[in-house]
Amino acid sequence: VEVQTDYVPLLNSLGMYGWQLTCVLPTPIVKTNREGNISTKQIVFLQRPSLPQKAKKKESKVNNL
Repeated sequence: VEVQTDYVPLLNSLGMYGWQLTCVLPTPIVKTNREGNISTKQIVFLQRPSLPQKAKKKESKVNNL
């Protein structure tokens, strides 16, 4: 059995916005097509580092207190 997965297009398109692949979770869902090929579903987890808040917003909150 040979498993073929290609996440490169997904990772390239989302990587431009800072998303990173953290985990791929296989599921028990298996489908067979007419040619006899088997496909499975997988859950892909992505994360993006939190963006620093602008200093102006922090300063305005401190000044209002």
